[in-house]
Amino acid sequence: MGEILQGPTGGPMVLVVDDDPLQREEIIRCLTDLGIRTHEESNGSDALKAITSMHPEVVIMDIRMPVMDGIDAVKALKEQNRYLPKIILITGDPESLYRGNRTGLAIHSVIEKPVPLRHLSEFVLSALEQQ
Repeated sequence: MGEILQGPTGGPMVLVVDDDPLQREEIIRCLTDLGIRTHEESNGSDALKAITSMHPEVVIMDIRMPVMDGIDAVKALKEQNRYLPKIILITGDPESLYRGNRTGLAIHSVIEKPVPLRHLSEFVLSALEQQ
């Protein structure tokens, strides 16, 4: 993959959205090790605000979360004609995995948890290269 990263103080940003703080921490640590800037949120509603204000290039978002789930957050972004980054949905629930794959929305990837970080980083780098 091409070298597109500029380090944690510049370059692309990835928003990590998951209600599980340990899952967020693990993903953020992996991305930071790759030199990718990150920001985190714990639900889809807060993610919408962050996407609108920060314009991350990629969003890794859990499907099942309190307040607003990942699919509803992506639908809201599309309905508002707001900035739509590359979206990677993750879930540990087989029903949500099926739902995520059938959204009809512009989703870059839907990945089943537990997510092998090596694979997740490949999906993120692929999404960043498509920017």
